[in-house]
Amino acid sequence: MKKIGRFFIGINIMALGVAMSKQSQLGTSPIAAIPNVLSESLEGSLGLLTIIFMVLLVILQLLIVGKNSSRTRRFKIVIQLVPGVLFGLLINCYDSLLQRFQATNHYGSQLTVLLLSVLVLALGVYLEVSADFIVMPGEGLPQTISNAYHVFFAKVKVWTDVTMVILALLISFSLGHPFSGIREGTLIATLLTGPCVSLFDSFFKT
Repeated sequence: MKKIGRFFIGINIMALGVAMSKQSQLGTSPIAAIPNVLSESLEGSLGLLTIIFMVLLVILQLLIVGKNSSRTRRFKIVIQLVPGVLFGLLINCYDSLLQRFQATNHYGSQLTVLLLSVLVLALGVYLEVSADFIVMPGEGLPQTISNAYHVFFAKVKVWTDVTMVILALLISFSLGHPFSGIREGTLIATLLTGPCVSLFDSFFKT
């Protein structure tokens, strides 16, 4: 039960971090970059688009492992939909709650909110990963690729994050809204989230 509680608290905090980064108007973390670009360009729900994106990540994993993989392996992938869907729903909840606190057009305020969102997201990621319960689709995809092609997880994670950011950028241009939903904040989140997770890991282990 302790693992489950820690895991779902982590997802809550991660969702809050994503919602905060959206309110900063400077871009979000790589995992939310594509849904955020679509949300900004199409004026759709970030949470719903995140859920659709999570489903696509799960389908991609199933295609990678193929039909010949064990039922246990496929189940471990499909079960990622549970936290993935919950993550999207929570993003919508926190996004609605934070609407009234949206950062002003003052760049300093926006940057402050963004940096706070990185810390919040990193704490959520630390709790989610350290719970060692169910893997979120965002971590599940690089893990599946790592296992299938025998490449170090850390290296695959970096490349999947970079790929998501590039795809988000291309989508923003293809929809006629260049850089909408993806800005310097996305790069900042990409560079700082990992080190901040390590910081929390060191802090809680001391």
